[in-house]
Amino acid sequence: MQLNHSTDLALRTLIYLGRKKEIATIQEISLAFDISKPHLMKVVMTLVSANFLNSIRGRNGGIELGKNPQHISVADIVRLMENNLNLVACMKAGARNDTCPLLPRCKLKKALMKAQHSFFDSLESYSLADLL
Repeated sequence: MQLNHSTDLALRTLIYLGRKKEIATIQEISLAFDISKPHLMKVVMTLVSANFLNSIRGRNGGIELGKNPQHISVADIVRLMENNLNLVACMKAGARNDTCPLLPRCKLKKALMKAQHSFFDSLESYSLADLL
């Protein structure tokens, strides 16, 4: 399992803002991480829409944490940012039993689902505050 670039960027942005403890601009963060401003803007808009960040308009505007770092779960950020958490095709919602010739008696899906639950259970134990 590999997290997508947007998830990595979202987590790093939250850590950056948590350490800074004040408003930062998209430009500042994009320069700090040497990433494209348009890509960062998409990530930030997702975080703003989920209330993890606040967007402040105007001359002295920028972005800041929208919640106390203790109330920002790493698992919640990963779930928000990841488009596809299905490790294999048969884990997709609505997958038919004829997706794979091994179904319905295959035990791989159950093993992978258990591993994924363990992964998220582990991430649930970490907040942004733990990463600062």
